[in-house]
Amino acid sequence: MLEFKVQDINPGSVKGVTVNFICEADAYKENWFEWNASRLTATFGKNNIAGGVLRAWKHVPIFSEMEYHEDTEVFYFISGTAIMPFADIVNGEIDMNSIQVVRICPGTQIAINANKAHFVAVAETGEPVEIVVVAPVMEAPRISLTETVKGIL
Repeated sequence: MLEFKVQDINPGSVKGVTVNFICEADAYKENWFEWNASRLTATFGKNNIAGGVLRAWKHVPIFSEMEYHEDTEVFYFISGTAIMPFADIVNGEIDMNSIQVVRICPGTQIAINANKAHFVAVAETGEPVEIVVVAPVMEAPRISLTETVKGIL
């Protein structure tokens, strides 16, 4: 089993993933509400866009496969601290030398480029992770890793 130290995600830390922190956005406030517009933008190749809420619970960050998509996905991390793997795909296989396992805190927004390998996040603690996902309607092909990967906290 390959082990990777879990690193905090930051702008520029994962190739093929754009990172923005919601706390960096200017808030518009009125009496009873606050609007935090996202600075994160993404270009989608398709115009049939859907969204949903992904919930994940605490689990040992061990991964034996990753998925990818033919278009961009945007994730808004709402609550809980997530642990999530990323990697490059070369010739239809996961490039094991490119694997990164990152910690993503609430208030982080990411755009995952098309064909960037990743997998569903796990919660680092007992607090579930909630993520709003926006993406074109598309398949999620999976690729098995040549060796199981474990994130070391």
